[in-house]
Amino acid sequence: MDKDLQFSLANNAKEWLALSLSISSAEKISFNKIHDDFFATYGANFMAHVYRTTFEHVLQNMPDAERSKLLAYFKEAMDSAIDEHYSTTHF
Repeated sequence: MDKDLQFSLANNAKEWLALSLSISSAEKISFNKIHDDFFATYGANFMAHVYRTTFEHVLQNMPDAERSKLLAYFKEAMDSAIDEHYSTTHF
């Protein structure tokens, strides 16, 4: 991963951490309950659609260069996860 993407991801992580710390415990509990209820009620396929829609929304609001870098890293991570899954399920 190139240094610009690492720097950008580190800054994003810091911003998410700051946001997370600013959310009260009650709000976190409420969000977790809503998330878990949706997962239990609608299942993994529904949640995958929610995550995908969220990810697409984020991508639409990023500069092209950052979007390309993020998608390349996402593909790399997916390929790695698929390889790892395949190696553990197909002896």
